Amino acid sequence: MITRRLLERMLVKRGHEPTACASAELGLEALQSEFFPVLMVDIQLPGMSGLDFCRNVRARSDGDRYFILVGTGNNRPEDLREILDAGADDYIAKPYQPDLLDVRLTIAERQIVQIAARKELEGELIYLAAHDPLTGMLNRGQLEPGLKRAIDSVRNGGSAALIYLDLDNFKIVNDTLGHEAGDRLLLEVSRRLARHTRAADVLVRFGGDEFVVILFDVGKAEAAAIAERIRGEFETLVFAERSRSFRIGVSIGIAPILPGHTPGDAIAQADAACYAAKAKGRNRVEFHADGVDELARLVADTDWNSRIREGMLDGSVGLWLQPVHRMNGGVSFYETLLRYRDAATGQTIAPGAFLPAVERSGLATILDRFVISEAVRLLATHRTAVFSVNLFGSSMASPDLPAFIAAACSRHGVSCSRLILEITETEIVADLQQAAEHIRSLQSLGCRVAMDDFGTGNCSLAYLRSLRVDIVKIAGVFIEDLLRDRFYQVLVRSIVDVSRLLRCETVAEFVSDTATRELLELMGVHYLQGELSGLAGPPAQFLDRQAGVQASAALAEDPADYPFLHEEPTATEGSFERLG
Repeated sequence: MITRRLLERMLVKRGHEPTACASAELGLEALQSEFFPVLMVDIQLPGMSGLDFCRNVRARSDGDRYFILVGTGNNRPEDLREILDAGADDYIAKPYQPDLLDVRLTIAERQIVQIAARKELEGELIYLAAHDPLTGMLNRGQLEPGLKRAIDSVRNGGSAALIYLDLDNFKIVNDTLGHEAGDRLLLEVSRRLARHTRAADVLVRFGGDEFVVILFDVGKAEAAAIAERIRGEFETLVFAERSRSFRIGVSIGIAPILPGHTPGDAIAQADAACYAAKAKGRNRVEFHADGVDELARLVADTDWNSRIREGMLDGSVGLWLQPVHRMNGGVSFYETLLRYRDAATGQTIAPGAFLPAVERSGLATILDRFVISEAVRLLATHRTAVFSVNLFGSSMASPDLPAFIAAACSRHGVSCSRLILEITETEIVADLQQAAEHIRSLQSLGCRVAMDDFGTGNCSLAYLRSLRVDIVKIAGVFIEDLLRDRFYQVLVRSIVDVSRLLRCETVAEFVSDTATRELLELMGVHYLQGELSGLAGPPAQFLDRQAGVQASAALAEDPADYPFLHEEPTATEGSFERLG
């Protein structure tokens, strides 16, 4: 009784509201209805012992949220070890000395703050593991479990369908107004999709501007009606900002889910139907039909590949540049970005519209070599510029890539050190040993190698030690919400710390405001890229500002620069979409 009163006075004095229980059983009962972060228990109790109380608390689903302090009259090492083995965090010998008890409570309070912070971070991790950080929708990782439930439902006599949605003009908005405007559009899209889907449906953000909805208990007619309502909603959506307005529109593919389907089957069929909708003029709904959708995709791919091949020769395919700035400094280098100019409409088209088709048909390596050649030729007319070039995985794996780059640079008198070659982490880690060898061969020329969009794939920080890239470009998805998201702050700081240890420079993508730049500078990031430092534009927009250097109006037409344009493409598997 005296001990309990001493403890109560100490706790009240420190600003706590203690609750006393006469037994361990009553203590466990109290935990059912209320949370007590610090549990102080005597080892000797009537009924259940203090040690059994510890074991019971730790066995709870939330057992790691408590700090347990055990009071004991035993000071033998084996007794104290038993206390800790039972799950206690600390112990204090009786009779309690006020000064020592005060120290123990201070330790407990600090530990509780750390536990609370850890649990909050764990909660954020659990949420982010299942949700898209921008829209709050379920993320791509939740699609397969949802499809498995739908397939099981169909096998048990139910019905279900999958609809695949791709915004028709999102990339134009993103490219013209910047990523922040694109994010605002995606948030509006997610709100409208939520209004037109049912509570039982599974709504997933599948990619940048692609969404998937799993419809449960629907036949073909009802699935079509839901898809048509969504199409009608977006047909009237006009996104207006900075005195510019864009009509959005959406192409939708529908695939009924069948008992023999795998999740991959359902996704492939709905995606193919969406391609059919785009190939037939966009802003429409198409159902999957065996053979028809694949034919539509083949026609669309063939059309794009013909246009890109011709565009590399007639100038319709060209380079834009986006500056990458030193932190609080000038331009360090420019990232080269592909653009296609449609001669019929005058519209400039970003690569997301055609790169998937390019890679599926095996034209990726040829396109990459065109970009490298154009970049080197442009560098020859601007003595101080440095360019980074994005590469497909198939190009990075080509054994004659170093020789090709060396020959192009030699032909135009350009140092290979003025080229930075970017590859995404997803492509790099497919074969870690081979990737490391290719990186070393490129570095031996004097080129630098950058790992692009780092953090969004499956690459471990530990892989950086094996790959030894020169630059790590931190994925923009972590930068956009950096000020508001503690998890992203911890993640970005970890990437920067490991990169610094390995002597890699770091670039933050999608930087759009001064406050984010200041936080990144405190973290030690070297460079920034994004709306704050400049959006992408034609080369003359940037290079003709260089002192003492005259921009070239047109590149020299030297057939020796383009022998690869007459090569036949090699088919490749998989898909890869570069940012930009």
